[in-house]
Amino acid sequence: MPHSDQTDFSNQSNEVGLVHEESFVCEDRFELSNGQFLEGYELRYECYGELNSAKDNAVYICHALTGDHHVAGIYSEEDDKPGWWNHVVGPGKPVDTNRFFVVSSNCLGGCRGSTGPSSMRADGSGEAYGSSFPDLSIRDMIHAQRALIDHLGIRALHAVVGGSMGGMQALQWIVEYPGFAKNAIIIAATAQHSVQTIAFNEAGRRSIRGDNGWQGGDYHEHTSPDQGLSVARMMAHITYLSDIGMEEKFGGDRRLNPSEDFEFSVQGYLDYQGKKFIERFDANSYLKLTEALDRFDLVGDQGLAKAVSEVKTRTLVIAFSSDWLYTPRQNKQIVDALLQAGKDASYLEIDHSHGHDSFLIDSGPFLRALDVFLQTEDSSKTENLEADGFRKLKNRYEVKKEADFRAIDDWVTPHDKVLDLGCGRGLLLEHLRETKEVRGLGVDWELNNSTFCVARKVPIYQEEILSALTKFNENSFDWVIFSRMVESLPEPGRILKQALRVGRKVAVSFVNHGYWRNRWNFLLHGKRVCNDVYPHQWESSHLSNHFSIREFEDFCFRLQAEGMKVRLGRRMFYRGDWVKSCSAFPNFRAGLAIYEIVKEGMD
Repeated sequence: MPHSDQTDFSNQSNEVGLVHEESFVCEDRFELSNGQFLEGYELRYECYGELNSAKDNAVYICHALTGDHHVAGIYSEEDDKPGWWNHVVGPGKPVDTNRFFVVSSNCLGGCRGSTGPSSMRADGSGEAYGSSFPDLSIRDMIHAQRALIDHLGIRALHAVVGGSMGGMQALQWIVEYPGFAKNAIIIAATAQHSVQTIAFNEAGRRSIRGDNGWQGGDYHEHTSPDQGLSVARMMAHITYLSDIGMEEKFGGDRRLNPSEDFEFSVQGYLDYQGKKFIERFDANSYLKLTEALDRFDLVGDQGLAKAVSEVKTRTLVIAFSSDWLYTPRQNKQIVDALLQAGKDASYLEIDHSHGHDSFLIDSGPFLRALDVFLQTEDSSKTENLEADGFRKLKNRYEVKKEADFRAIDDWVTPHDKVLDLGCGRGLLLEHLRETKEVRGLGVDWELNNSTFCVARKVPIYQEEILSALTKFNENSFDWVIFSRMVESLPEPGRILKQALRVGRKVAVSFVNHGYWRNRWNFLLHGKRVCNDVYPHQWESSHLSNHFSIREFEDFCFRLQAEGMKVRLGRRMFYRGDWVKSCSAFPNFRAGLAIYEIVKEGMD
């Protein structure tokens, strides 16, 4: 089995070391999605790590538009440029070559050794395909990659991972081969190009075809459309960045020395990017690959949920806040469709200013997300997850959490579908999954909390609660849970109404602000209480809509008066210690309240 030499050339234990390229040659006739054929093809690839005896520990990495198969390591002491994801792949890194057999190939249609427009024709003429290379699709790329995987003897993929065009390939992988990949990480991708993206790509292609060196696409090494390709790269590169990132990089010193060739520093930067690109990329490959991206459309006439209906892969989609090429909204659409189809899918959004290229940056939050998603079966990776947090009580606040968690645990029945709003680190959903095999989904806006959920294999949607609720159909869940978080919501009444739309039952736990000690403190001192339950001073910006049991029940009665067919079901009240229960005068005596709201006919 070909693999990296694992030589510790850099004397760093977490480096892949020296690697070498391999070539997979398929001599069979290869049919493309459009009905055309290639008389065989070649894929250039690299491998790192070792394939296990079960042949199921492989991670396949799909590259972006202008990337290639050189993901990690170096070729020699003289050629010491590391792979484009060297900080991600290696021993002890997120894609850990001590555990995984990592494979990456230059995609079909590329220009780094795989069959593409710059390759020689199969007819023995000695001429390159050039513009006659057939149109291809993302699906064609995946079919060729699957043949490579079979050639390597891999029986199943532990994961398929990719960003940008690589993310679209990863998405196509899990649609095309349901269940073959156990996990998938789709990064900064889309299921369908926006009109704006197609327009940018077309403008870049026009600049290539309008170059005097284009020659109808049958150019040669010394007459290639370098200027057009350079401009296309500059235009595309602008879409990979963000306005904030460009201001940070060039805004402070935007003008160059008058003796320079360019007036503005960003002009020099783009010129450099364009010149560097023409040294390593073929214009015809650029055209064919961008056209394949523009044609990629899993939405179609029947919708994305239909396209992913057969997916059997645990999926994580990661977006970046400043990405305007493949926006967070486009990435969410992938997760929305997977969830609508009943699949195990999670969404994380990382706040970076680097735009679309954020997945190429050595970023702590991003690397941690990759790490915990891939490494959850390794107990050494989860030792800091506070896995026993649901059971270990550290302070009065956690005593309260234990109380409402236990009540909700009693109410939820096996195999229920549960939506936990403000789920925190996913402790409740993890517990319900392990004890009752519930199908759970958490919603939380905090990236750190959401990443912990990913580590626990708790599906998580990192989103504002109201926005997340609007994505679900009526009665999508058996339970919607608000565990000690209604107080921190803007417009909690509106959100509760949405929860009653998507859930058959709603569980709400909250600290009773009408508790006698709170009243006494205000009466005695003339100010509200501040303790571990109410930790925020009035002047802080923390949203705190504290309310009493009576106020909550009045709200529920108003819902009935407005015509909503709901009723109050079970309820539990605990005293100020949140351990002993109480029944008489709960609005005065109870410190904690837990309510079940039931939609009529949903018992």
